[in-house]
Amino acid sequence: MITLVSTVFNDRSGLEVFFAAMAAQTRLPDEIVIVDAGSKDGTWELLQEESVRTDRKWCLVALQERGCNVARGRNLAIEKSGGALIVSTDIGCEWDAEWLAELVAPLERDSGVELVIGSWAVRSDTLRGDWAQVEWALRGDQSLVANSGSFGSSRSIAYRKSVWAGLGGYPEDLTLAADDTVFVLLYKKAGVKCAGAPVVRCYWHRHSTLRGFCKESFRYGLGDGEAGIRLFHSILIGGRMMLELLGLVGGLVCLFPGIPGAPWAGLALLGVSAASVGAKIIKMREAVGRLGKARVARPLLRLLAFTYGCKWHWLRGYSAGRRRGAKHCSDCRRRLRAMTPEFYRRNRQATSRSE
Repeated sequence: MITLVSTVFNDRSGLEVFFAAMAAQTRLPDEIVIVDAGSKDGTWELLQEESVRTDRKWCLVALQERGCNVARGRNLAIEKSGGALIVSTDIGCEWDAEWLAELVAPLERDSGVELVIGSWAVRSDTLRGDWAQVEWALRGDQSLVANSGSFGSSRSIAYRKSVWAGLGGYPEDLTLAADDTVFVLLYKKAGVKCAGAPVVRCYWHRHSTLRGFCKESFRYGLGDGEAGIRLFHSILIGGRMMLELLGLVGGLVCLFPGIPGAPWAGLALLGVSAASVGAKIIKMREAVGRLGKARVARPLLRLLAFTYGCKWHWLRGYSAGRRRGAKHCSDCRRRLRAMTPEFYRRNRQATSRSE
């Protein structure tokens, strides 16, 4: 039995797309469990309507827990599921008709496979607005063609329910994000036997405004900080931004009239800052060209605003997350430290006996 799980909050239109796409799958789920976090835009009402439809070929379980975060929603959905095979995705994506069939196939072919990493991509023809084009031009082809060693995402992943139980589920003490990142780190440290679904069948929607991208970056940084991961990454990003800022401000101060012997130091500091920013601009040449072909106005200015805006918000989130995580996310951090193949096997056996 295959159970498809997801969470939703104030996304009625995305939920409508989801049900239409699932009805078109070549392999239908036996059960769908969706947890709503307290929507007020008609999403919960649509879920209730769908749960009593008699023309669907699956059983829909609609649950609501107001204010729950994504990790809690995923755990609750899996707890209430009846399937031995769990498929996870995010409302707000798009899916080819073969998505579910190809994702669960390795689990059904080989009883030794415990988890399947799904491929995903961002489709350039679905991007809305100039800022979505900026991200596309800057980051290129955003996609994952999955193999057994890929870094998975809960927007396209399948695993045995016993794997979820053995890993201890998703970390509910994280506020907004990074729960699926921690889940991936846990199954990698546990030595879970993985396979990949190498054909892209799931497509991730992106934001249309700079504010949307910055909010997303803040959430990612907050989750990473709470989990206590990517510290070296934060040092690199923060260090370079601090170097550029201090070089600019210090250089201008040193060039201020009346400070004897300081002009040379000021020019040196400004040169360091300019060299760092200039290196970024050189790397953006191809992106500027792509935006020019897409007829996006002020491409270089937009690229710089996007880069610095997202990095600054990620750092803000990371700093806040480190502080909060030290007090409130000890369970997540403990699980990351404790997870080993031996610990995973013992935990999985213990949960199997309790069931």
